[in-house]
Amino acid sequence: KVDTVGQEKAMLMLGLPYVFRKGANLLSTVLLTTDSTAFNINTKGALVVSIKESYAYDGAVSACSRRDKRWGKHQGKIVQATNDKVVLDVTWADPHGGHLTETFEVDKTGKEMTHTSKILVNEDATTGKKPTESYTYYSVYKRVD
Repeated sequence: KVDTVGQEKAMLMLGLPYVFRKGANLLSTVLLTTDSTAFNINTKGALVVSIKESYAYDGAVSACSRRDKRWGKHQGKIVQATNDKVVLDVTWADPHGGHLTETFEVDKTGKEMTHTSKILVNEDATTGKKPTESYTYYSVYKRVD
């Protein structure tokens, strides 16, 4: 990971505990793979942060374990896919439910990937109110050969 901007605020809005937030900040590996039918996400980080998800290119909805490790699943699907970009549409129920538009985009050199997240939570855990607009944060990753 080269850079992250705004992720801490998003995690606070979701009411994530300190240990989870610190683990997410120490995320060490993001592995994105693809085959003819699906886009796959596999992350590994410190403490409790790891993700393993698969989304079909045909737009079918996938049910994946919640990334915040709370009980239940989130529902997600691919809404756009090109050679250098995949956009996911993800929703999850309470507690701390919400909607996420997530973009994975590789630069022209193929050496960096920007992961942009636009989130709208049902209730902001920092204020106790429903936000009126989405919050966007991003991370930039460098390819390791």
